[in-house]
Amino acid sequence: MKKLKAFWLRQSIATRLTALMALMLVLVCALWTWFAWTKASYEIRQDGYSVAGSISVRLENLLRGLGYDPEHMPEADTDAYWKLKSDLAMYSSNDQPYLLRYFPTVPNKNTSKVVTIRSPFIFEDANGLHDNLTYYRVDLSGFSEADLRAIQEHMQHVPPDWQGNSPYMTAYGMYIQNQTDYFVPNRIVSCTDGQSWSAELPVEEQVTKKFYFRSLFDSEEDMEHYFEAIRYLDAMEANFDQENYSGEELKRLDTGNFFFSIGSISYGLGTVLSAYVIDWTEEMGNFFYNFPYLVLGLCLLLLYLFYKGVRRAAVYPLYATTRQAQHVAHLEFDQFHPDTARGDEIGQLNRALRDMAGDLHARWDSERDLEDKRQQFVAAASHDLKTPLALIGGYAEAIAQDISPEENARYLAAIEQETGRMNELVREMLDYTRLDRTDELQNRKTVDLTALTRSLLEEYAPLFENRRLTSDIADGVRIRGDGTLLRRAFGCLLENAAKYSPDGGRISVTLKQAQNALLTVENDCEPIPEEELSRLFEMFYRGDKARSRAGGHGLGLTITRKILALHGLACRAENTKTGVRFTVSAQ
Repeated sequence: MKKLKAFWLRQSIATRLTALMALMLVLVCALWTWFAWTKASYEIRQDGYSVAGSISVRLENLLRGLGYDPEHMPEADTDAYWKLKSDLAMYSSNDQPYLLRYFPTVPNKNTSKVVTIRSPFIFEDANGLHDNLTYYRVDLSGFSEADLRAIQEHMQHVPPDWQGNSPYMTAYGMYIQNQTDYFVPNRIVSCTDGQSWSAELPVEEQVTKKFYFRSLFDSEEDMEHYFEAIRYLDAMEANFDQENYSGEELKRLDTGNFFFSIGSISYGLGTVLSAYVIDWTEEMGNFFYNFPYLVLGLCLLLLYLFYKGVRRAAVYPLYATTRQAQHVAHLEFDQFHPDTARGDEIGQLNRALRDMAGDLHARWDSERDLEDKRQQFVAAASHDLKTPLALIGGYAEAIAQDISPEENARYLAAIEQETGRMNELVREMLDYTRLDRTDELQNRKTVDLTALTRSLLEEYAPLFENRRLTSDIADGVRIRGDGTLLRRAFGCLLENAAKYSPDGGRISVTLKQAQNALLTVENDCEPIPEEELSRLFEMFYRGDKARSRAGGHGLGLTITRKILALHGLACRAENTKTGVRFTVSAQ
């Protein structure tokens, strides 16, 4: 079972759907065939009953057309009787046996005067009875079932003579010339071995005819059907005459291969007992002629069209989606063009793939930017750490030599100073790394920016000595955020303003509740080149003048921008007529 399931899952969608479609077609065809077979059986039965029931009407019309008087029908074994039988033989068929019962004079209840005419059993010689090359219809209804079976057997096993001619039989009986040549044999003799068969109802042997062998019945099945119908007619006649035939006997004889009816001919002519012999195989074959081939051809055509439709509607678009997914897997975003206009499930899949590719592209770009920043960070950090490490190494090497106590103390103080600078740089680097990995603030609360700014101005008052500080701090300015981080960001702006302002220079600090300018820090200094203004917030970026005057590490403004971004704020720098202005506003 597991192997079958694995094999099934390895097949393509079109193959699996086509297999399911084939199964459904088989079920539909089976139901349709069952329904059609049932309907055909019903219609064939109705046709059989109709044919059997119409024999009496046909005989009545035939008798009227031939001019027979209903009140004066011929008595048995008279010339008129044999002429009537020959007339009826003109329009009879072996698969429609019947019994015509009538009274030759005035109808009465005296059954001894009932005349019964059996339907003829016609044998037609394919070559004709070769007496002046005349074509005859031979009526063998006077022979018993056993004799007919024996004649059938004899015909099938007699080979041609030594000259290749077909053997013949000699028939002795009565010849009636009517609309056709009608011959009723009384005795039949084989020319090969002299075997003879005699009729149960003897007739006068007036003439002798020869006819060549041919099978009486087309098949064994046709022969059995005919004799079943004859036996059933005999039983019905006996039951009609109230002989010893019960309903159970009739049921036993009714094998379902023929249909029976009783019809009364008007004008007192009598009664017709008829049976219509039917070959179910032939009738069903005619009804379902070429049915299996048509169904098979139609199913194959439908399966082919279904297979092609599934491939066009689902498989080919899935192939295209797979190729687009491979572009995403190989990070070939410029070649990624999914079909998002479709309104079906494949369109939904393509749109989901597009969204996924967009997120992946953004993350890929972000990762590349982060990798670039990381490389810049490492390069800049290495550059800033290399100098103090070299100095520390040089001082340590000098101390290791035998130097004076004064130089030793001076070198130790220098080592301590460089170590402090390295500790500060490492702390700033850790702070930046931690903030750069933070997408949002964890703990937010209302921060009083008015109190925070005034506290910073008092704290940094020593930095503003020898400088002209002016401030305009509005009351009640509040914001939700992290007070510690905001204090560091605002302090960095104030510290930079103090560092880069010359002695006697002006520093202006403004705080107000405004979206376009929440905090403004302006100081007098030499203007910054325009091409460097946009780079002030990059990691480790310092202009030559700033480096020479302040000796910062180049991370302060970068950390400030990150802190403000976490609070939904932005910071920009611009030159003024007398210096530089930093403005904090809403993003």
